[in-house]
Amino acid sequence: DEPACASACLVGALSKSPEGPVIYNKEICLGCRYCMIACPFSIPAYEYFNPTSPQVRKCTMCHERILRNESPACVKICPREAITFGKRSELIKLAREKMRNHPGKYQDHIYGVSEAGGTSWLYLSEVPFAKLGFPTNLGANPFPEFTRGFLSLVPAVFILWPALLGGMYAFTRSREQHSGAGPRPEAGNQELP
Repeated sequence: DEPACASACLVGALSKSPEGPVIYNKEICLGCRYCMIACPFSIPAYEYFNPTSPQVRKCTMCHERILRNESPACVKICPREAITFGKRSELIKLAREKMRNHPGKYQDHIYGVSEAGGTSWLYLSEVPFAKLGFPTNLGANPFPEFTRGFLSLVPAVFILWPALLGGMYAFTRSREQHSGAGPRPEAGNQELP
């Protein structure tokens, strides 16, 4: 619900859409790859098909199709209907119903309900999620919560401090010039009258 990749993006190239998917805007991406580091699920990947303009790639749940009230392509084409698309609350109800109707078939956990604050992808599995390579030690807090306090200080460090120090330098230099003192000559290099 609060994607770490979007919160780590310095320029807003990744943003969570109202429909749920995190959307990537290649036009404003700096290529810093902070999104890749921030994502606890290792989802964003860097693609080097064109060496002069690599891009971050990730599933956007076929956002353009969602805007046309169509389901994502993977949902439409899946022959076994293993992938379902819909509102998160309805999908959680559906998953719980499947678990109730098939006791012992699925793990007693819907992956994505609470991991890292909750995700837009939810999973049911017959085998433990750790065995599938899913991170299972993420906790229930959204990752942006861990950095919110620190990141709120960034503007002060990069904008206010340089402005304050620059102002102090300009004030000191102006005082030296108006008092006629100017910079003092180094010892041994003084001019003789």
